[in-house]
Order: sequence, then structure tokens, then C-alpha cells
Amino acid sequence: MPQPQPIWAFCAAEIAAFPEGYYRAAKVRPEYSTKRELREFCSGLSEILVYQAGRRFAPVGGRLEIDTKSELESASIDIREALEAGKCPDFDAFWAHLERTFSGDAGQRVAFTQAAKSVINGFGLTPDSEIKRTASAIVLEARAGSELTFRSSLRRVGYYSQQSMANLIAGLAAFASHAGFASLGAQLARGGLVDHEFTTREKVSFPDLDLVLFNDKWQFKFSHRVGEALSLFISEYGAEHLASRSRY
Repeated sequence: MPQPQPIWAFCAAEIAAFPEGYYRAAKVRPEYSTKRELREFCSGLSEILVYQAGRRFAPVGGRLEIDTKSELESASIDIREALEAGKCPDFDAFWAHLERTFSGDAGQRVAFTQAAKSVINGFGLTPDSEIKRTASAIVLEARAGSELTFRSSLRRVGYYSQQSMANLIAGLAAFASHAGFASLGAQLARGGLVDHEFTTREKVSFPDLDLVLFNDKWQFKFSHRVGEALSLFISEYGAEHLASRSRY
């Protein structure tokens, strides 16, 4: 059986047969192209490891956001430097670092701190914020600009408000699941609220939460037990971030 020939042999044969040709069927990939593809592959692999860590170590009903660049630096792993030295980046060491940093209680605390930050930002809370209380609810409001849907009188959250509202809902879902309000947490985590098409002042009801949708804001009416638990959650996991917003 004939042995396979290296690509440069085919290139040489093609040039010998057609020396005047510009376009070639056989090409040798430039060294810089190979290095770039290898670097992109390794970068992609690091992103996959971070994604898997976020899924594996996130608390029930919540999410865990991990910054790949920051964690590579913390693990003292430089992909470009390793490849230029002719070595493979130590991804086993990187995964071990992710496990040490985010598994167990450590990762859950990071996730709940992120959730509290999303809630604080979503409601625009500051240390001096006054919380409205009624006989039946604790009321918080979030800015949510909306726009008319195409060929309809219904409205939906505007593009410029979608991410902040998605972060707020995800933060509330994590809080509810952590605080023992499993049904509320599950329904909020299911998603779809940000894409919901609504009429002005429409009310959407969840266990222990009524949500009233206005053109430029969403009004959250929490039952007293959920509202008090949310206050404790923010005090435990969001106190530092809340204090940093004193200038707002």
C-alpha cells in the first residue's frame, strides 16, 4: 500500500506541472495561521471549562457568572505564553483552580452576591431608598422602558431595558430559591417575562408576588414575608454593593 505523502510534496508536484499558475489546489498553511488557530482553540477550551464550572457550581435556581480572563490570571495561566514556549496550557490546573474557587459554599456565596447586586441595580436601590409598604405588600419599582409591538396595541420591554430586566428577574429567582420560596423561584427562573407582550397596567401574578406592568416601569408587590426575606438577603449578600451606591 502506498504511503501518504506530506502536503509539501503535492505542492512541489503541482508547481512543477503548472509553474505559471497563480491559484493552487494544494497549499501549505502559514505558520502564523496555525498558531492563531491553536490559540483560538485553547481560548475556546478555557471558555468551555468556565461555562461548565458555572453550570456545575451554581446554586439551585440561580446562576454563577465567572470571568474567564480574570480566572486565568488568578490561576497564573497565560495561553499565549505557553504556546509560544511550545507547551500546552495546563487546563487540568485551570479546572482545579475553578473547583477550589467556586465549588461548595464559596461558589454559592459568589452567586448570591451577584444576585443581590442585580436586585439592587434593577430596583435602583441606595442606602437612603425609602421602601413603600402597604397593608398587604412591600412595593419596589424598576425602570423598564417599553415600546409598541409591530402592528399591535400590545407593548414589550424595549431593547435598551431588556438586559437589566433579565438580570433583575434572574436575581430575584436566585433569592427566592435560596430563601425557601421554591415555587416563586421556579416560575421566575422559567423566563419569558422580558419577552412578555402586555397591556398598560396589566397584572401578572406569582406566589407571594404581584407584578404590575406600566409603560416605563414595572411595579413589584411582594408579600410581607417575601419582602422581609428579600431585605435580609440584600443585607447579607449585597451590603457592600449597596453602600457603594451612596453617591447615586
